[in-house]
Order: sequence, then C-alpha cells, then structure tokens
Amino acid sequence: MGKKNRAPALKRFGAEKPTVIPGLGADLPELRQARALWQLNRFDDALRLFEQAARKHPQNLVALIDGSRALGARFEIARAESMLDRLMKFGAQQPDVLHLAGQSYRMIFRPDKAMECFQRVLGITKEIPDTFLELAILCERRHRVEEAYSLIEDCLRTAPDYLEAHLFKARLLRRIKEEAASESLFRELAANEQAHPMVRAQAWAEIAQAHDRREEYELAMQSMLKCKGLLLPREAAVRQESEAVLHHLRGLAESLTPAHFQRWSEAGRAFPCKKTAVLTSFPRSGTTLLEQVLDSHSGLVSSDEREAFARDIFPAMWLTPQTPLPTAEVFDAVFPDRLAALRERYLDYMAAALNEPIGDRVHLDKNPTMTLVIPGFLRLFPETRLLIALRDPRDIVISCFMQYLPLNANSVCFLTLERTAQRYANDMGIWRQLREMIASPWLEVRYEDTVVDLEKETRRALRFLGLPWESQVLNYRERLSRKAVGSPTYEAVSQPLYTRAIGRWKNYKKSLEPYLPILQPSIDAFGY
Repeated sequence: MGKKNRAPALKRFGAEKPTVIPGLGADLPELRQARALWQLNRFDDALRLFEQAARKHPQNLVALIDGSRALGARFEIARAESMLDRLMKFGAQQPDVLHLAGQSYRMIFRPDKAMECFQRVLGITKEIPDTFLELAILCERRHRVEEAYSLIEDCLRTAPDYLEAHLFKARLLRRIKEEAASESLFRELAANEQAHPMVRAQAWAEIAQAHDRREEYELAMQSMLKCKGLLLPREAAVRQESEAVLHHLRGLAESLTPAHFQRWSEAGRAFPCKKTAVLTSFPRSGTTLLEQVLDSHSGLVSSDEREAFARDIFPAMWLTPQTPLPTAEVFDAVFPDRLAALRERYLDYMAAALNEPIGDRVHLDKNPTMTLVIPGFLRLFPETRLLIALRDPRDIVISCFMQYLPLNANSVCFLTLERTAQRYANDMGIWRQLREMIASPWLEVRYEDTVVDLEKETRRALRFLGLPWESQVLNYRERLSRKAVGSPTYEAVSQPLYTRAIGRWKNYKKSLEPYLPILQPSIDAFGY
C-alpha cells in the first residue's frame, strides 16, 4: 500500500514470526507455545504462559504486547493494562513501540490511553501512516470529524498510496457534506483491482448508500450486490463456523421447557440479587438508540456490544471434554459454586471494560446478537430483566443486507437477502419460543414507537427497569462526543430522530418479495 516505516504487526496469536522482531526483542518459545494453545481455544493455559513469559523476561516487549492483547481479549483488563503500563516505560521514546501500545490500549477498551499513545508517536515522528489513521478513526468515533479529516490529510501526505486511508477520507468527506467528492473517491476505490477486496467491498457499500439517499433504489441494490459479491468468495470458513454455532444453539432452545426456567429462577434466590438487564433482539432493530437513551440515566450503566458473555462466560458454564454441546441437562447440572464464580467474573469483566465501578446501578448489557444465548444468561442471572427491541422484520432484513460488515459468524448470514431473512426467522423464532417459557420479566419495545414518541417509550422502559424518570435522558446526544459508541450504527445514532427508515423495505420490495414467506410468521406474531 505504499506505507512508510510501518510498525511491527502483532495482530494474531499463533501467527508465524521470526526468532527476533526488530526493536521488540526475541520471540520466546513460551510465547510461541502460548499462541499455539490460544489457537486450540485453551485460553487459560495460554494466558498463564503469556504472563509467565512477561515475568521471566520483564523487558521483552513482544511478551508485554502479546500478553496484554491476550489478556484484553479475555476481559482481564486490569492485568492487561498493567503489562501495557510497563511497556510504556520501556518504549517511551520508541515510536513503533508506542504505536503498538496504542493499538493494544484500543483493543482493551482504553481509547483515551490509545489516543494519548498515538499523539505521542506523532510528536516524535510523522513517518508511521497507521498512527494517523488509528487516531483519525478514534476521533471520528467521537464525532470530531474535522480533526479526523486533518489527520487523514497528514496521513496521505506521508503515504499517498495508502488505500485504506483514502477509503476513510471518502467517509469523512461524506460526513462533512462533500457528497460529490466522497462518491468520486469511493468509485475510484471500487474500480481499483489492485485494492484489497475488503476495501472495494466497503466502497461499493458506500456507493449503495449514496444511491439510497438519492432514492435510486435499483442502483443501490446493484451496488450492494457488487459489495456482497466480493465477500462471498471469502466466506467458507466463517460460514461453516456460523452454521455449527446456530445448530448447537437451536438444539439448546429446543431442549428447554418452562420447568427449566422455573427451576433456575428458584435456584437463583440462593445468590445475592444483582441489577442486571439485557437489551437484545436482532441487528438493526433499534437497540443502539434505546441503549444510548437509557445510558443517560444516573441509575444505569450500559455495556455496548461487549462479547464477554457469549465469548467467555457462556462456554465456561458448560464446555468440558465430557459436555461438548450446550443442552438443558448440562445447564441444569452446573454447580452453584461455579455459577457464583461466573456471576462475579461477568460483572468484574464488565466493570473493567467500562473502566468504572457498576456500584448500585442497573447494568444493561446491550448486544443485538445475544438472543440465542438468553437461556445461558438466565441460568446465570435469572433475576435479569430482558428488553427486546422490535422493528418491522422487513425493514430489519433490508437494513442488515444494505451494509458492509467485517465477516464473522453473524455477518456472514447477511451476504444474501435469503440468508438474511432465514437468520432473522431463526433468531426471532427462538425468541418467540422463549418468551412463552421464561420465568424472568421481559418487555418488547418497538423502534417505530420509539422514534415517534421517545419520551413515552423511554418512560415505559425505565419503569420496567425499576428506575424513576429523569428528563436528561432525552438529551442523550450531548454525551456522544465524550463516550464513543461501539455499534456500527454509531453515526446514525448521533443524528436527530427521524422516521424515514420506517417502511424502507418498500423501496426494495421487488428484491425482497421472494423471501417474504420466510418472514411472514414473525410479521404476524409481532403485529406488523
């Protein structure tokens, strides 16, 4: 990409690396073994080796970087931060090390420290283009768009051929209302066969959105199909993983009865009651808007799309060599002391990621893809209150399809309209089953009602959560420059409320029509 003096890339555990990494030290045998264990999902064993290497070789920067990132990935934030603070002492005047430290702070949910690192790099050298880009992205997430644009211009002066930076510049041009210049740059990137397919796919998605804004819906769909066409050849491994996970979680839901939830609720009375709540449903259902409003309440703190429960706590409840799959019987058999430890671990993880104590506040875990693991959450915290965001299923499917997302076990389902509809029907069909069985309180909140009468729906949600009304929640947008939003919809939620997304599916009715029968049961059940 024509980049200068790139910082050493330490992004994936298990990757092949040389014996010595210039400027960082030896790649120790313990580190190579730890990465191998990580690839086998033996995370606790890997963490022990990472920390052992850092203790044994306290000035080895590879050990500190890899160890901090591994700990951060498991939400052991305090231990990760301690390693990075040591790294900062050893590498205070080394821009490559400061850059890697900045990346690592970002990965462990310490964006302010990350920004400080990147700013220190730029105070030493202007020759690491990635530093400009990293800092620009963090600024843009806080809606400091002019500052981000200035950084990207500096980046491109340093590395004129850095196509990822051109992609980000095009997004910033769109945000400052330079639509023609923005689209021209997106089209140039989309047509560039030397660009990485992910860059081209993102450019096509942005072109699709530009057509959509101009009400050129046929052209928008054609552009989006070009985006998906670049992603489909790369889906195989992720799709296989996705299908396996969905199969296992469907099996769990089908093995449950109301008696299971009742037993878990009664057993949960043995533990101190925690103020836990979950906001979930399906991507693009309005969870981000509702979460930002509720998070403005003094009696609530929200965690925005952290994967701690699904990735760490949920499998820790059941996964052993003897129990390789989650079933109702396996959940029934979890020992109380194990549940008690995992309850504390979950809350500790969330407080660490928030970088503040939860205290006596309600903790709201907002993640639109948590619907399928609701049974696990209610086994752990049967006192939890569930907020379920509803939106017209047809609008959700179009909205999920008409965006670019990095490939993962969820987004791989959105590469065709048919698969998007099937995934929605799967997840929300399971929710419809669960709501007839669970013993925990739940409330469905409609996106359409929320954008029409925000105060009414917010009062309703706060009452459900046991919280008094506070008028400041209606000024939620004032906080967005201080607290970055993790959701892909961070830009949309910063705008004043609008109703133009209601009924959006009608603009794409021709494309969606073959798959409406897949959605019809949910359309009927949810009253759309």
